[in-house]
Amino acid sequence: MGGRGAALRGWDFGLLFVVIFSGGTGPAGGGRYKRPWAPLIAGVERAAATALEPMDTAYPREDSGAPTPRTAASAAHTAVALGPPRAPPRDHLIWSVFSTLYLNLCCLGFLALAYSIKARDQKVAGDLEEARRLGSRAKCYNILAAMWAVVPPLLLLALVVTGALHLSRLARDSAAFFSTKFEDSDYD
Repeated sequence: MGGRGAALRGWDFGLLFVVIFSGGTGPAGGGRYKRPWAPLIAGVERAAATALEPMDTAYPREDSGAPTPRTAASAAHTAVALGPPRAPPRDHLIWSVFSTLYLNLCCLGFLALAYSIKARDQKVAGDLEEARRLGSRAKCYNILAAMWAVVPPLLLLALVVTGALHLSRLARDSAAFFSTKFEDSDYD
C-alpha cells in the first residue's frame, strides 16, 4: 500500500489546499521560493500527483520478487531435534485477581497481581523464560496470600474451641466443688 500509490492523509490535503490557493510554486515557477514553506508544499504537490495515479487492480499480480514454488524432487528436508515442546508459561492472572480482591492481607495479593501482569507482558513479548520466572513468583505470592488468609482464622477457631472445652471442664469441676455440702462437725 505504501510508496507511490499511497493515498493522501488528512494533513496532506490541508497542505494541498494551501498550495492551490496560495499560488506558490517551486523552483520551476520562478527560481526561488517565495515562501519558506514552499519546499514542503512542492513535496506535497508531487505526492498528490502520484497519489492520483490509477491503482493496479489486475489479478493475479505479477511479482518478480516472489519466490517460485519448489517441486518435491528439488526440495531438501532438514530435521532439527528440539526435544519435547514445553507448555506455555502460566501467569496465574485469574488467581491473582481473586487474591487481590479477597485475600489481600499484607498486600500479598497485589504483589501477585503485579507479577502476573508482568508475566503476561513477557509472554506476549516472546520472552518465555522471563515469563516463567515471573509466573512462578506470582504463584508463590498467591500461595502466601492464601495461607495468610486461611491459616489465621483456622488457628483462631482452634483456640476458641480448645478454650471452650477447657472452660466447660473447669466449670464442671468447680460445680462439683461448690455443690459439696459440709457439716458442722467438719469445722471443729
